[in-house]
Parts: sequence; C-alpha cells; structure tokens
Amino acid sequence: MVLIMWIAIAFIILYYLLMGITLWRQKNKVGAIVVILLSLSCIALHYLSYQ
Repeated sequence: MVLIMWIAIAFIILYYLLMGITLWRQKNKVGAIVVILLSLSCIALHYLSYQ
C-alpha cells in the first residue's frame, strides 16, 4: 500500500515539475519557482506524515 502511495506522489511531483519547467520557458520565473517549491513540499509532507 505504501508503494502505491509513493507511486501516486511521484506522478504528482512529476506533473508539478514539468509544469514548472513549462512556466520557466514561458518567462514566468516567479510562477515556476513557486510550482517547483510546491512539488518539493509534496515530497516533504508525504515523507513526514508517514514517519
């Protein structure tokens, strides 16, 4: 079950990172940084909630 949750989180993080890259290429640097920080916080929150 934990593996399924990590796979789902990995897909969400991948989506956010790709969106951040797209925003960066569209010259929206602030939006890209915020979206990438959001994806990093998803990792941290998921890790901390299962400790």
